[in-house]
Amino acid sequence: MGYQVILNKQGAYRILLEERPEGVYVNVFENEASSGPYKDWLQDNLEMAMRACEQDFRVARDQWREVPDEIYH
Repeated sequence: MGYQVILNKQGAYRILLEERPEGVYVNVFENEASSGPYKDWLQDNLEMAMRACEQDFRVARDQWREVPDEIYH
């Protein structure tokens, strides 16, 4: 499973957290039509990924929704 939030902000329409063996990728999608993330970075674990999104994008914990996996890495 992944975690997603729809922010609908310029340059950050959607954020998808993608859990992989090496850590959690924070995938940022520029707009609704984006077929893939325009930027991403790797965090050590889900907790750190959510904290980074809280700090960088003001995403509260209760905004995240579980979604089926989307594999970009």
